[in-house]
Amino acid sequence: MFSRPKKQKQVIIDRQILYMHDVIAQKCLSTPGCFDIAGDNLERFYEQGMIRYGSYLLWQGILEARGQPALFKSLLLAGDGRTAALRRKTIFGGILTEAEREAALTAYAASEMA
Repeated sequence: MFSRPKKQKQVIIDRQILYMHDVIAQKCLSTPGCFDIAGDNLERFYEQGMIRYGSYLLWQGILEARGQPALFKSLLLAGDGRTAALRRKTIFGGILTEAEREAALTAYAASEMA
């Protein structure tokens, strides 16, 4: 049986998470109320000790860029390791409906096959 090395699995997961955050960014920008959900999640995560102060500040910066769509997307979808790690503990839970999430995952899988 073929088994992928752990690093390769992480790269695949990070690409999937990045794709999902692109879909989330598009929805947030078209439905500004989604930013309230993300902001509430951020505050709750920080208050419950689920994220550290540095991550809290980075998320704050991303959310504050929402008035500039290109900047918001570039910050949220940045390719550096720190932002990739940040996306793994996303504050954007509850933004996509289950149907939207499934459609995005299907689209992602199709894009990987192409």
